[in-house]
Amino acid sequence: MDAFRDDVQRAPSGPRQFACFAMVDPSNVWSFITGSRESGGYLYGLAAHSSWEADAPIEFHAAEGYSLIGRVLHVEEPRRLSYVLQAGPDDPPTYLTWQIRACSGGSAIRLQVDEIDSTDDDEAAENVWLPVLAAMQSRLAAYTTDQSRKIAAPIEEAADDISPHERSN
Repeated sequence: MDAFRDDVQRAPSGPRQFACFAMVDPSNVWSFITGSRESGGYLYGLAAHSSWEADAPIEFHAAEGYSLIGRVLHVEEPRRLSYVLQAGPDDPPTYLTWQIRACSGGSAIRLQVDEIDSTDDDEAAENVWLPVLAAMQSRLAAYTTDQSRKIAAPIEEAADDISPHERSN
């Protein structure tokens, strides 16, 4: 009975899902997921390079020399992107699916992670993937703030050009 319990505890778990919200439209989220400069900012420094077409290769490179390889599995821009990644051809694959949908005030972002040959428990998976979503959410929030400043600047400049007399009328 103990051998069975040990096998069950070591057995790979099913897909895990993580989610967050960003106050940007889905096309901006898509740009962050697929942009090499942006992906390095939330994906542990790994910048993703690909054409992002179905069956296209993906290369992930970090400044420290670490890299991963992958392949695009499914694309529905800007709603869904699925790909597989691994450290090398003999490494167990990790399947990622990003789902993005517009919602009130921004976008809901869901990440499904399927590590078929992994025996990580939920806590170990959360320790890897929740920081990825938190970093993405933070960077998208900064993007939102930067965009708001760009929009507000001309309005504020125009308001500065109005005389106090014109403002009171």
